[in-house]
Amino acid sequence: MKMNWKKVQLIAGSVYFSVAGLFASGNEKGIEYYRAELYDAAKIYLGNQIKQIQGTDLAEAYYYIGECYAATEKLDSAAYFFQKAIKTNPEYPYSYIGEGKLALKKSNANAANDLFKKAIGFAKKNPAVHTAIAEAYIDVKQYDKAEDILDKARSVNKNFSGIYVAEGDMLMSQEKTGDACARYEMAMRFNPNDKIAYLKEARVYKSINPNRALEILDQLLAIDIEYIPAYAELGDTYYKKNHYTKAIEAYNKFIEIPGVPVQQLINYASLLYFTKEYEKSLVEISKVLAKDPHNLVMRRLQFYNNYELEKYSLGLQQAEKFFQKAAQEDVIAQDYIYYGRLLDKNKNTKAAIEAFYQALSIDETKTEIYKDLAVAYERGDDYSNAISYYKKFMENDKNDVLLDVFNFGRTCYTAGNQEIANIKTKKPDEIAAANAILKSYLLLADSLFAQVIERSPESYLGYFWRARANATLLDPEVTLGLAKPYYEQAASILVAAPDGATKNRNLIVECYRYLGYYHYVQKDYCTSKSYFQKILELEPENAIAKQLLSDDAIKRMRCN
Repeated sequence: MKMNWKKVQLIAGSVYFSVAGLFASGNEKGIEYYRAELYDAAKIYLGNQIKQIQGTDLAEAYYYIGECYAATEKLDSAAYFFQKAIKTNPEYPYSYIGEGKLALKKSNANAANDLFKKAIGFAKKNPAVHTAIAEAYIDVKQYDKAEDILDKARSVNKNFSGIYVAEGDMLMSQEKTGDACARYEMAMRFNPNDKIAYLKEARVYKSINPNRALEILDQLLAIDIEYIPAYAELGDTYYKKNHYTKAIEAYNKFIEIPGVPVQQLINYASLLYFTKEYEKSLVEISKVLAKDPHNLVMRRLQFYNNYELEKYSLGLQQAEKFFQKAAQEDVIAQDYIYYGRLLDKNKNTKAAIEAFYQALSIDETKTEIYKDLAVAYERGDDYSNAISYYKKFMENDKNDVLLDVFNFGRTCYTAGNQEIANIKTKKPDEIAAANAILKSYLLLADSLFAQVIERSPESYLGYFWRARANATLLDPEVTLGLAKPYYEQAASILVAAPDGATKNRNLIVECYRYLGYYHYVQKDYCTSKSYFQKILELEPENAIAKQLLSDDAIKRMRCN
């Protein structure tokens, strides 16, 4: 297809060489992807385009596919598509620029110069063609040449925004960040709708001033709400600011396009993990691993996710493969924390404890490991170490979660129970020391359950477990009634709960059994009788209640 370049040149001065305005085509989105350095996405989009277009549109699609390959150093593939563009339309100037760029990469300056001249011959009054040639020189760091060509573009049309974008790119490649931003802003002044100028300036600010980057991206989306590359940058920026929900919202608009870069997939999978979307995170991880099977971050998050999903066997297999492949310097404390938790869930307590110590050796500030160690030691019936690490955890617990306080108290209670059993096996000269340990466990349990009551008085848990600590351990003969007020309060809360008598039957029966027996010991037989009768209402065959109600002392009592 022949084309009248005189007509093209009349409009060339006011449009950027993304050429949507230069050549009316359906390639614009693919070209936007290329300019935004989304090369895989551009190749996929333009690859679909070549099945349904012809003439200059087809040459344009081939050229930009070639540019995508050139940008990723696949020069043979780039040359193939530039040649296809030339064969499709020999008067399409950018194909020769593409070939000239390849010649520069091969240090063949003369051939490049001839090809660039040929391109200019087709469009002498087109500043976008000159700018494209300048960008070829920028790509090989021949900045003097690039500046000369940009001056020529300026002489054709000094208001062409693409000139200033190219200058910004050249300054960025020389790490002159401030000057580069000034050029991108000039491009915006000359063309307020030059989307790539906004995008590139936002990228500059993304690391040094994320709030400014967000302002620029908002301006960009005001120009084109459907501009996909902006959402990639928006997601990246929110990700860096730890605004996970907003980052996910942005990525959701970007992530479904074919050819999403691996880094954005990694970010997205990470965000889904951080926001507890574990199944979705695993889906994105599989996409990354299909492209990059040895990606350390994704292999790591894979077993993290499966731990959270309670897929402990699978998670452990993945963790072990991770440690086989990862260099020791790349392993972080969190890897050993999750590995230890998976080992613990797979009933390998000894190895779990070793993993937790490895985590602490890497990062001693990870004080949550103390709780993991406490839980693991408790699982291994080593209550001395369990309590020791619970104490360390509570001393460093900035969040002070009430559930942790309760669990610590329950560990102390269990330790006390175990110590009672141990005392029976002690020699006479060991019993005093064992009783001292027992008492320390019980007093600590009592104090922890007291905290639960204080902080959550509407819950039965603090009362019930404080009652157990006092009844089972501190007042085993039920003569002092130390557990009485706590069992009374616990029973009151349990009975008042919806369907309390059904849902909480066993707990209520325990409360009534203690209270009934306490009043029996105190010879308050009427009150004792009332509690055992309540037990039979809940459990008609309860043997203890039946036995005590048959006691002569109770039977003789006439109670109102």
